[in-house]
Amino acid sequence: MTGRKASKTQSKLAILEYGAPFSGKTTLALQLAYFKNPDGTPFKVMFIDGEGGGADDYLADLEANGVNLDNIYMVYTQSLSEVQECIRKAKNGEEFYELDENGNETDEVVLDGDGKPFKPDALVIDGATVLNLSTKQSLVEFSKKRSSVRAKNKGLVGEERLVAIDGAFLELKDYNVLAFKGQNLVLDLMGSGLHFVITARETDEKVSVKQNDGSVTSVVTGEKIPEGFKGLEYNVKTVIRTFRDEDGQVCAHVKKDRTHVHEDNTVITDPTLLDWQVVVDKTAKNNSFIVKNSLVESVGKEQELYAREVLGSAGKPVSTIETSSETSPSSTSEVDDIKAQISVKQKSLNPMQKSKAKQALTDAGLPTATKNIDDIETLKKYLDTISSIK
Repeated sequence: MTGRKASKTQSKLAILEYGAPFSGKTTLALQLAYFKNPDGTPFKVMFIDGEGGGADDYLADLEANGVNLDNIYMVYTQSLSEVQECIRKAKNGEEFYELDENGNETDEVVLDGDGKPFKPDALVIDGATVLNLSTKQSLVEFSKKRSSVRAKNKGLVGEERLVAIDGAFLELKDYNVLAFKGQNLVLDLMGSGLHFVITARETDEKVSVKQNDGSVTSVVTGEKIPEGFKGLEYNVKTVIRTFRDEDGQVCAHVKKDRTHVHEDNTVITDPTLLDWQVVVDKTAKNNSFIVKNSLVESVGKEQELYAREVLGSAGKPVSTIETSSETSPSSTSEVDDIKAQISVKQKSLNPMQKSKAKQALTDAGLPTATKNIDDIETLKKYLDTISSIK
């Protein structure tokens, strides 16, 4: 929980773009590279591409229009967890390292157009639909494992077992997990303190209608909505649907805009994201305030409250209630703190020491990068290992 006295604050762009393929979503999002910070320096943009390299085709135009491409760092992934790791590192001001052909970090720090470590001012998540699809498929695979266990417990064999496993489907709780992950993605972005744009494909809005015979059918309303994580449009400040008119001209329907650059339900022909540069400029002198949203942390707090109620300890401080380390998930803040210490230590190592550190980590049976480590004890071993390098 955070709080402050009511006052004007700096405004960050939080934009959702959605539309059909080739309707200008990516082109519009990449226009963040034309933005300027209040001090006149160009935006550093981290572009996370889940659409298979489609954004690469537009980089030549940006360069021709004066954009230094070193101020754009491209990341290619369809993994939601890897996207959230990028957001975490950007939020904490950590350095990014060049990746080898296998996706492993090298010792070479990513530098911006000024030759300084790349620190993004803005993030583009190009492909929320693909991230949703990959996350949903991972839940389907988990559902198959869940069905396999159930089939074994029921003693099913042969075709019955095969049908039970291959016919596994997502359950209500799985859809709840999907919705949670989507909302957490947006809240992570808003809590990063960075400007951001998310793109998504569009799909037909459908509603369930009960028929006279009691059956329920799905009916298309005629509206287009973002395809992917449900409810993405609720937490962002600006929602834009891109489309092409009968002449093939790219247009933008501004569905809502809390920044008031455009009125809600305004249709713009040949839109430009630079219309929103005014948001950066006019709030630059206001105080900076970042809402530290985290659904994961909030769920942890609710679990602690529930534990107190069940144990009859409601009203007592959380610190007075002992919980098993085997059943309690690692504190997100503690994990982030240790990772921050590791980052500081890694930055202090020269190239020779970094090479020794990698070998020491390998010898200790530890991974050479922390992005997939969430266990506190493993992180502590990691920190101890690199701290021993002289």
